[in-house]
Amino acid sequence: MDYQFLLNVVNELALLLTNARVERVYQGTGNGIYALFHRDRQKFILLLSPNRTLPRLHVVSDKPAANTTPHPFVLYLRSHLTGTRVAHIVLLNQDRVVEIRFVKSDIEYRLVFELIGTSANLILTDASSKILAVYYPSALSENAVRTLMPGLAYVLPARKNALLSGSTVRDPASHAVNGDALSANREAELFYQHLQEQREIALLRTALSSPIRKALSKIERRVAALSRDLQSADQAEKYRQAGDLVLANLERLKTGMEQVDLVGYDNMSVAVRLDPKLSPARNADRFFRKYKKAKAGHTIIMQRLRQAEEEASCLKSLQSSVEQALDQSDFVDVHAALVAKGYLKSRGREKVPVLPATPYRTILFHEWEILVGKGAKGNDHITTKIARPDDLWLHAEGMPGSHVLVKNPKKAEIPAAVLVKAASLAAYYSKAKTAGKVSVTYTRAGLVKKPKGAKPGLVTLSERKSIMVRPEEG
Repeated sequence: MDYQFLLNVVNELALLLTNARVERVYQGTGNGIYALFHRDRQKFILLLSPNRTLPRLHVVSDKPAANTTPHPFVLYLRSHLTGTRVAHIVLLNQDRVVEIRFVKSDIEYRLVFELIGTSANLILTDASSKILAVYYPSALSENAVRTLMPGLAYVLPARKNALLSGSTVRDPASHAVNGDALSANREAELFYQHLQEQREIALLRTALSSPIRKALSKIERRVAALSRDLQSADQAEKYRQAGDLVLANLERLKTGMEQVDLVGYDNMSVAVRLDPKLSPARNADRFFRKYKKAKAGHTIIMQRLRQAEEEASCLKSLQSSVEQALDQSDFVDVHAALVAKGYLKSRGREKVPVLPATPYRTILFHEWEILVGKGAKGNDHITTKIARPDDLWLHAEGMPGSHVLVKNPKKAEIPAAVLVKAASLAAYYSKAKTAGKVSVTYTRAGLVKKPKGAKPGLVTLSERKSIMVRPEEG
């Protein structure tokens, strides 16, 4: 998180959490640390993620499942911070270092979160700045920049230029949703949710592309070899013709001849190579044996070549599916196909890695919130659970793809630019994402119905319009 955006998040947290009581501290399944707060009958879930590839701090909307084997630092926080109240939250040293001060009776704890890229760390100290626990301890050594160990005094890291940006998260001050200011924490949650999802998709794509490429390379070599064998097998008729010609000219031929020109049934001269060690009759027999072998081999080779070509076609289809996959369900289907065909080994309970559970992705555009469904179940979720009658519903016409919803809580007129953006997202998150232009159907969400007993993602529209757009990623 860059300094300016972190400042906005922290200022907002100070308003939300000051004097809030810590109900629980735990580690989630994604290894983020979650603190549950209660204040004025409101509950807040704060994520503190010391992941050094993506450190972040912000409130989240949903409480994730707990990790059954939490980090010792989390256990220490749980035992010391539960029941305390937040005294203040501030940025230290005009840098990306956040201090959250907790108090309970006459006891004070300070949780310092250094959100500094690959050096990100969480440190718990007492009121005198003595370190009580560290998420990433750093012992004294020749290579250590700082020593962070329990019992030592905490010293702030050397200040870096606060203007250096470590994130592409936008300043939320200039953004809103239908006129209502979008909070810094909500924007941070949406940004990192999307970023994490894209990283997970990239990992899945790499994990499944590798075995497909290896198998495809192997089968293409087999196709090439079988094609060469087929060319040899295609000599069958030539062997039969040579045998017939030798038999028809036995009186003219003698042992020791290497090549002779014989006239075929079409009165055309044919050059026939002979084995000089064999008699003419045995040469004829040799040609007939080659003919029978080539003819039998041709049938077998054709069958094997057809199977190999079908296998190559299947692999290319799976490769295309991986490249165009939009959500977890697409990857799960490819993974199952690879296991079924033996390209991947099934190891009992082995499963394809799971993407975040949110059934839709959220995209912000010109003060409007646009939801894009993930798979059939995600489509059902936003269409039947979230959509309100005056929201705008869109879908790529006549092909599989995501349902897209433009939220419109104030029942305002949706600008043309927002319609085009939502339509371009519907086109991108469909099987037509590589097309130049795509026809997208749109209508009021109130005119979209799901028939009773219909399959996930299947809906009917009582009215519709369409628009041609270019696919565009959010």
